[in-house]
Amino acid sequence: MKTAVNQLNIDVANRFSAAASSYHSHDILQRIAAKHLFELMSPTQPLLDLGCGPGTSFTCFNHIDDVICVDIAQGMLRSLKKDFPAHKVLCGDAQNLPLLDSSIATVYSNVALQWCNNLELAVTEANRVLKVGGEFNASIVAENSLYQLSDLRLNVNRFKSEAAILNCFNQDDWQIEQVETRAITVYFADFKSLLQSIKGVGASTVEVKSQLNQRHVTLRGRGDWQKLLNKAELSRAPEGLPLTYNISFIKARKTR
Repeated sequence: MKTAVNQLNIDVANRFSAAASSYHSHDILQRIAAKHLFELMSPTQPLLDLGCGPGTSFTCFNHIDDVICVDIAQGMLRSLKKDFPAHKVLCGDAQNLPLLDSSIATVYSNVALQWCNNLELAVTEANRVLKVGGEFNASIVAENSLYQLSDLRLNVNRFKSEAAILNCFNQDDWQIEQVETRAITVYFADFKSLLQSIKGVGASTVEVKSQLNQRHVTLRGRGDWQKLLNKAELSRAPEGLPLTYNISFIKARKTR
């Protein structure tokens, strides 16, 4: 019998698998966040790419060639193997990693862990597989992201605050070396492409479990859609229609 959490994991895996072929057409946010994560990192190997999607090149670190990639979506892993055949791939959940204790030197996770049903459990699992002194580097979507959609009364995920994310790190097990939440705004030519940028990487504006008790607009036809477009246009900047993510960047080290 499937539990609600297992069904949620299956739904997330299916959605991200379906987006594997379109991912690189819409991963502007992911590339910006990855660049900043790379600036924070001082990785050693083996390196775990957690929630790896269709893969990441770590060639800027010329000493990193032992990369283990874990993702819940088989479609993403199939895409990854085409571009990064040397990377090892494992289909698994960040909340129950298919890895041995103290087997990893560095964890890298880019805009992925916010989809975990239990972020604290995912952080605990990262600690379990890291060696003592090992480094954890993550970018996580934080609260008040996608506020332009909320302003349009569209349902939007409730992401954790920076403080709530940090509370997932047991102070006895981790040393937090750096934390910063940055607003990253991406611009689009039109509202349809703005929405597609979310769906195109396998994400959604809202999870089913988060929809209860949220006020939202109901679109009953072309007229309602046009009104929504007109309202969205009010936020247009010279660069295009903005969509803002608050991204928490965390660098931590396992102390025990």
